[in-house]
Amino acid sequence: MSDASVPVAAQESTTKSTIVELVKVLNRLDRADLAGRATAAAARLDRPGTVVCVVGEFKQGKSSLVNALLGQSVCPVDDDLATSAITLIRYGDQPGAIARLAAGGDGSGGDTGGGATPSAVPVTLDALSDWVSEVGNPANAKKVERVDVTVTSPLLKQGLVIVDTPGMGGLGAGHAAATLGFLPFADGLILVSDASAELSAAELSFLQRATELCPTVVFAQSKADLYPHAGRIRDLNLGHLSRAGIDLPVVITSSAIRTEALARKDRALNDRSGIPQLVQLLSDEVVGPAKANAEARSRGDAASIAAGVRSGLQAERAVLGDPEAARRATASFEAATQRLEHLRGPGARWSVVVSDRIADLANTVNFEFRGAMRAVSRNMDELIEGLQSGEAWDDMVRDLQTDVADDVTTAFLQLERGRVDTRSEVIALLGEEDLGVDGSSGPAAFDLEGLWPDKHLDGSATQGKKRAVEVSLTGVRGAQGGLMMFGMLGQFLPKAAGVLLATNPVLLGIGAVFGAMSLADDRKRKVAARRQAARGQVRQFLDDVQFEVGNQINALVRDIQRELRDEFTERLGELQRTCAEVAKRAHEDVQRTQAERTERTREIDGYVAFLDKVEAALSTPVGAGS
Repeated sequence: MSDASVPVAAQESTTKSTIVELVKVLNRLDRADLAGRATAAAARLDRPGTVVCVVGEFKQGKSSLVNALLGQSVCPVDDDLATSAITLIRYGDQPGAIARLAAGGDGSGGDTGGGATPSAVPVTLDALSDWVSEVGNPANAKKVERVDVTVTSPLLKQGLVIVDTPGMGGLGAGHAAATLGFLPFADGLILVSDASAELSAAELSFLQRATELCPTVVFAQSKADLYPHAGRIRDLNLGHLSRAGIDLPVVITSSAIRTEALARKDRALNDRSGIPQLVQLLSDEVVGPAKANAEARSRGDAASIAAGVRSGLQAERAVLGDPEAARRATASFEAATQRLEHLRGPGARWSVVVSDRIADLANTVNFEFRGAMRAVSRNMDELIEGLQSGEAWDDMVRDLQTDVADDVTTAFLQLERGRVDTRSEVIALLGEEDLGVDGSSGPAAFDLEGLWPDKHLDGSATQGKKRAVEVSLTGVRGAQGGLMMFGMLGQFLPKAAGVLLATNPVLLGIGAVFGAMSLADDRKRKVAARRQAARGQVRQFLDDVQFEVGNQINALVRDIQRELRDEFTERLGELQRTCAEVAKRAHEDVQRTQAERTERTREIDGYVAFLDKVEAALSTPVGAGS
């Protein structure tokens, strides 16, 4: 029994075999630099990079659904095993897992000290629940940032990476805000909600915003086997979605039926589980487009390499047997080599443009982010002034977390747009040089985690202690082109689906305090005291966010500048070597005998004919044949 596969797979094979043959020829031509670039283009076809996050509230069957998709038991599933840490599952020839621990974590539940570096601990799949569940790892005592799992699933071999996230415990809370903030960098999202009840207002609100941010969102109504009226619930949910203006696919699923179907090898029963339909959606709407884009990028890169080498060979052939033409060609290519040497230097105009644009980008993004945090702070001050109840505070906290998550996402989106614009400007500036690059490039992806300080308003042993706030941000290449794709990103590793504000101790702490106030005579005094404490907490939180995200913005700016500098310096270096090779060959050709020139002409013609075929094969539009 097999589920749907991506339709571009056959053409991918053709593309890869063509590029592999091109690499062989490049090595024979002693162009190891171009062979390495072509090898990277071929590897891009196989590299997993299409990330789909599975999210939902607690105990909705997320982990069971992931296991059903994979066709094997990977994520721990039990009534008492609530998922507490991100589980990232990708294809691997050998099953296994690695727990990624935050700095200071040793996996034992202790603390190795503030100066410790992040570490990785091998984990057996049987022991996965000890790391990713609330029972095995209560309150994340082991400091697990995520667990990377590899399994031999045909679904994942397509390039799909599935992320099983912790339950949100109320989609209006900070975890949901964090997930929404991450979605512009994700390829797809599956919201899981079981068939016991209709979608809640919080779930509808989450879906409404998710469809605006993520390329593909699917609603999986789980546990259909447990509820005979699952079809009726689906119809009601479709009505809610329609009234909310949300257009997305809805699939009724049953992980239990899928498991039984696989055990019996019963195709009809498998179809009843709804999982094949969900797999088809992922293949058509997420994996297919991402793989097609990766193929287009690889084909374009390899074709530009073939064209550059072919042009150099043709230039050499044009001067074979003509000493005067050879001398002119030698002088011309030597001059080009010197010009390219200047372009590779720090004083070249394009290099200055990169420095200037990135500096302007850093200033603009930092200024606007600080302004956004200031606006949030002022708005919260006004709201806190009228605060009366714990319920109102809960709503304010959710709004605060959502606003901050949106502002952080906006800052990183600005950086990505600035990177793309700067790259395009440099390409236009170097338009006279045949660099073999175009204006498309994979997006950057970002991991954000843990910006809500763990402290309470009441005086306690924890007051004054500040938990180490860590923000991890990684810019890597993505499989899906354009800005809106995660991950992105090459290889892409999300943490908690970008959990920016995963916990909400203020909601719990202040809400409990407000709820506990029962004495009317000191209500006013307590409300005033709690308002002041709330202001302090909000300001401290915003200070932490601004400080940590500001640092990460600056770090990413440096990475962007370094990436652009290295990319164009490398391309200019390849072109410089091509010019130097042609000049050298032209000089050598003058010294050749007639027989040697004839042999060299035959050799060049053979290479040119091969490269013409490579270019023709790679120029065929993706999906236009095999």
